[in-house]
Amino acid sequence: MGKTAGKIMLKTLALTLLLMNSWQEVTRNNPGKDYLIFGANTLQRIYYNTSSCYSANHTGRRAMDSNRDTSWVSEKSGDAQWIEIDFGSKRLMNKIVVYPGRKDNYRTIKYFTVQFLHENRWFDFATIQLDQTEGEPGFFKKLFMREPYRDRVEVDLGGVDASIFRIFIPAGATYRGLAAIAEIETYIGANRLKYFDERLKNLSLPIKNGFLPDNDYSYPNAPRNYRGGKHVGLDIFYHHKNDSYDPVPVDFKTPVYAAQDGIIIRADLNYAPLSPKEWKNQSSFYRVNPRTFVMRSFGGRQVWIDHENGVVTAYNHLSRIDPGIKKNSRVKKGERIGWVGNSGLYGEAEGKAYGAHLHFEIWVDGFYLGYGMDLADVKKYFTWIFSVSDYVE
Repeated sequence: MGKTAGKIMLKTLALTLLLMNSWQEVTRNNPGKDYLIFGANTLQRIYYNTSSCYSANHTGRRAMDSNRDTSWVSEKSGDAQWIEIDFGSKRLMNKIVVYPGRKDNYRTIKYFTVQFLHENRWFDFATIQLDQTEGEPGFFKKLFMREPYRDRVEVDLGGVDASIFRIFIPAGATYRGLAAIAEIETYIGANRLKYFDERLKNLSLPIKNGFLPDNDYSYPNAPRNYRGGKHVGLDIFYHHKNDSYDPVPVDFKTPVYAAQDGIIIRADLNYAPLSPKEWKNQSSFYRVNPRTFVMRSFGGRQVWIDHENGVVTAYNHLSRIDPGIKKNSRVKKGERIGWVGNSGLYGEAEGKAYGAHLHFEIWVDGFYLGYGMDLADVKKYFTWIFSVSDYVE
């Protein structure tokens, strides 16, 4: 054997040993698997999975919600912990940014490893040592910090074509047996992949203590015999009192509030109800014909708010509009704009009060929120928008 061939064999053997030491073959389980909807109006799902969760308020979603004041937190354990992101298909990445999280304002992680899944084996791409080292002078001062900022760890991937990666925290790499990640960001070029449309994160339900529906029929894309066969908004029928979580039906005395700051672009101050005959004629026509132009619709008395960021919200079936609301006036989030009603519905046409609820629409860049999604994804997305965003222990 020549010297050149021998050198090549030695290099190949060394590389093989290196790869053997950096691959981790595991049986994948799904203790915390779930998915989120990528973007505002899309069919794409991104799955995430975690080794464990400290509570229902510390799930893997917290590491992907564009909010660095919330964190995925593992259960307290001496075992390794991890959070996995699965794009489901090819994804170009050149950088991952990780914001280590906290529990009770304490940092939790000493170091972590970025791993990629290849042929059902985890490959250690990079191990990141964080700047807190137990035993250093001032350790507890650095570990316990009250300011809301997080350390930012940037991992240069150099250009990776992958679909699944995870942040792996080995056993012994945590303080107090807990692991927390505040945010995981993935980049292609200078562009950050946004798991969630941040324009929607500060919207609030327009009814105080309102309940999201537990049925499919009240969500966008639910089938209808009119409106082209699809519902395009969220119907809210119930709320709860401050001293109880028991559901209470909304009624004509239930206030409706602006979901976010904005400018009024429609306020039906001169609304006139349909007669029973008009309502029936319109209903019969639109069951077999598309709606091409509507002067007086089943939406009844309405207020629309332009939030000046590509998002518009519409509030339908109102019984009254607040006297201070008019077209081109500005409103603040939480400002009263009217009251729940049944305007536009057959109950109003009959002069009766049944059927009261709020039909609430969210339009993003010209499309109603939920456009193109199946009902399961629509429900998940609305639950995300209106879930509690504050960090609650």
